[in-house]
Amino acid sequence: MRPQQNPLRGVAGGLLIIGLAFAFFFSRSQGDLFLPIFFFALAATTLIGSISTYNPRGVYGGLHGAVWLAGLGLCFLIGFWPWILLPVGVTIILGALLRPITTNIGNMGWMAPPLQAPYQAPYQSPYPPPAQGSAPATYQEGGREIPYPPDNPSAGQ
Repeated sequence: MRPQQNPLRGVAGGLLIIGLAFAFFFSRSQGDLFLPIFFFALAATTLIGSISTYNPRGVYGGLHGAVWLAGLGLCFLIGFWPWILLPVGVTIILGALLRPITTNIGNMGWMAPPLQAPYQAPYQSPYPPPAQGSAPATYQEGGREIPYPPDNPSAGQ
């Protein structure tokens, strides 16, 4: 049985490849932009990939990862490492707001995965169908076949 495919996972993978291509392209022409572009692309794909789980706690964890990857990209872009305190502060705020964030993410309509029932074969009785217009002559109970009483209404009187 194949698990349900999610198009957001493909979007995240494609975005990572495009971000890597941009990082290689701009590292040749601009010099020091490989790591900032790479980390920003990783941050975006982490967030999109976590949204594809349709799990509020998974999205919350992806938000943490995206904050840290974007913070690293910012530090490599500016070249001033005390800016690493920015993702530290945002992480502390996210930790304090865990319950409201996960509750609000869970209440969003787009968080519910698309419903698709698994395939079920139509029910087939193990017993042959009765002939049209007549009731079966016997029924099974406790592993034995028991005959039905006659349909004669005067038989019981």
